[in-house]
Amino acid sequence: MNNVSIQKLIKLQKNLMIIGIIIVIFGLFGGGIINYIIATKKYTNLSEVTKSGVSSTVDVELVTDYFATLTTNFAKEKYYFITDADYTYIAKLDDETFARLKENYDYNYSLNSEEIPPESVSIFGVSEEIPLDIQNFAISYFQKSEGIDLNADNFSDVIYPYLINSNITKTDMIINNAVIFGIVTVIGTILLMICVNVQNKGQKSINNYSNSLAEIENELNAKNSIYYKSLKTYLTDNYLINYRLSLKIIALDDIVWLYQFERHQSGLVVNRNIVVITKNGQKNFIGKVNGWNKRKEGIYNDLYHRLLEKTPNALHGYSKNNKDEIQQLLCRKESK
Repeated sequence: MNNVSIQKLIKLQKNLMIIGIIIVIFGLFGGGIINYIIATKKYTNLSEVTKSGVSSTVDVELVTDYFATLTTNFAKEKYYFITDADYTYIAKLDDETFARLKENYDYNYSLNSEEIPPESVSIFGVSEEIPLDIQNFAISYFQKSEGIDLNADNFSDVIYPYLINSNITKTDMIINNAVIFGIVTVIGTILLMICVNVQNKGQKSINNYSNSLAEIENELNAKNSIYYKSLKTYLTDNYLINYRLSLKIIALDDIVWLYQFERHQSGLVVNRNIVVITKNGQKNFIGKVNGWNKRKEGIYNDLYHRLLEKTPNALHGYSKNNKDEIQQLLCRKESK
């Protein structure tokens, strides 16, 4: 072992903190930037849209009754044909938007040819690809009602290939983004809190052995020090050092009980840990391996058996007798 230090092991825990800070910054400012772009970006005329998710607008001259509906978990979606000066479109309209188009709707079905056409009404929403079911309904409608030979091949010649969904507005997009990025911020904050807790535990372990740090580092760098890289564990003559989640420094003489713990699920071993109980009653989980990771199995077993050899005065293995004896030992210490 060369140039191994306690501070180096502590630094390895700071990567999660950096990730947490990045997530929090992204959550706080990323959503704001994206929402600012959405709020300030002008609506694009649907006739110029070539992809989904674009804030779009149509100056509607005529609107039909809905020709198809789709029922989702949230609402009954209604699909209409609308026209502007250049194209026929499909529109997924909410009731409020359709109500604004009442004059245009009435004029579309008026029998009075001398009636003055109403002003066009601008509607707003988000572009979407036309679902195949709705495309088939549209084809059937035009074939039966209008006598137009419409099919999948010439569909885009008659109807614009993207629809407008007025159920989604810029405000909806901004609110959705705010919720999503708010969740991201919360996740980042929780990760930071976990990191701070991990750092505090590591620092507490260092403080407990503040007078022995030089000795510990000397043993870490000694030739007979054993490094279990995949288990993130060092075993020296007198110490067990693990840095998997937080830095743990355990003097071998402080270990009073040592046993293996297996977590089962559906009859299978999910993971294994070496449980180390110290004189102060602290329980430490060391050398975690997944039950299906056979490659680490030998390393895990080697660490466990070496710990057994180095702790002859500790209780070994899990049993009710050992559990009772440790509880009595800890109770006697608390009563002193």
